[in-house]
Amino acid sequence: MHFTTLYLMKGEELDNVSEDYIESDFGERFCYCCGETHPMYQYWCDWFQIGGRWAEPIVAKRGLLGSRSFCNRDEKRVSKNNYAIAEIKDITKPLDESIIYAIATRSRIYTSDDEKYHILLKKINTKQIKGVIAFIDCHD
Repeated sequence: MHFTTLYLMKGEELDNVSEDYIESDFGERFCYCCGETHPMYQYWCDWFQIGGRWAEPIVAKRGLLGSRSFCNRDEKRVSKNNYAIAEIKDITKPLDESIIYAIATRSRIYTSDDEKYHILLKKINTKQIKGVIAFIDCHD
């Protein structure tokens, strides 16, 4: 099964992150794919990609592309303004809540059933938080 997690890295700037950095940071905290027998914060993800099935779902002034999954790797980019990683201040279109299953901070994951998920999503969409977000395609 695939599900999407928006990874929120408060206080980060786009110029200081990369896809490798995010993969390592998210993986060590939440995923079994990095060789950890017990990640720092247990999660049900056993493999993930930044971007993945959802090709560049963040509309922003600038950002970074993620990795495409096998089902969309041959497609052209959606738009030059669509990314898998972006700084919150650069987002130009609210995120589509219908495709985000959970929001992860560096210490916890909130699913769409949690009130904090909705609070964080609203703060991201209204740019009340400073930081970088990455769209993670998780597989279990």
